Amino acid sequence: MHRLNLQEIQQVLLGILKEIDSFCRVHNIRYSLAGGSLLGALRHKGFIPWDDDADIIMPRPDYERFISLYNKESNSHFHVLTQEHTDDKWYVNCYSKMEDCNTVSTEWGLRKSSIIGINIDVFPVDGLPDDPQIQKRKCKRIGHLSHLISLNQKQWSQLFQKRPGPPLAFIEAHLRPLDYWLETSLKEMLEYPFETSPYAAALAGLYREREIFPKEVFLNYVEYPFEDTTLMGIKDAETYLTSLYGDWRQPPQESKRQGKHQLEAYFKE
Repeated sequence: MHRLNLQEIQQVLLGILKEIDSFCRVHNIRYSLAGGSLLGALRHKGFIPWDDDADIIMPRPDYERFISLYNKESNSHFHVLTQEHTDDKWYVNCYSKMEDCNTVSTEWGLRKSSIIGINIDVFPVDGLPDDPQIQKRKCKRIGHLSHLISLNQKQWSQLFQKRPGPPLAFIEAHLRPLDYWLETSLKEMLEYPFETSPYAAALAGLYREREIFPKEVFLNYVEYPFEDTTLMGIKDAETYLTSLYGDWRQPPQESKRQGKHQLEAYFKE
């Protein structure tokens, strides 16, 4: 099989983004490019040239509508992956992915390694109170739960290997079944409803505290040029990107210009 190069992977990712955009417009679902995808839209009018992934965020009510509707209504070659909508419960993320089923790629960090299509991450944006201390504790707690979910998937034999993770956390992670940690993590994210909260963040993502903003930031969107189309993004992208990346207009040193995943991906024959 022909292994896809970076440009071909980006074209597949662009097709997924266009599908999400089309579906969300038809169903009046709010979404925004997120993280490096929004940075790419503003700095490069498309993908960051060396990027090999894409990210989307949605307010929790829109996210729930999206994951409940898409697989039921679409007959396309795209598919949404969530804990609730996958067979044999191998998917353990507290966010969803949309995959292109005409492709295959190796995906790690799941309950077990699995071959799935090239995909993008879709993160829900959940509510938070206006107390900074509660916000901080919430982010720390969810980060800890995410770590336990990761450690829970490792075998006890790995405890004695060179770098298995902190031993106490490893033991804590195995005191409960994986489903317990997944349910606890989701419960933490849903504690403050998006609709009635003054602040919000994509708590399932990596940035957590840096991505906490007044909820209005996640309610106002505009179109941004992206490759050969336009996609939706947070209107106040300046505040958002500065919080995440600092001086985001300045590209990194050439030695740091590489994709996060280094995908090994192919078209199905």
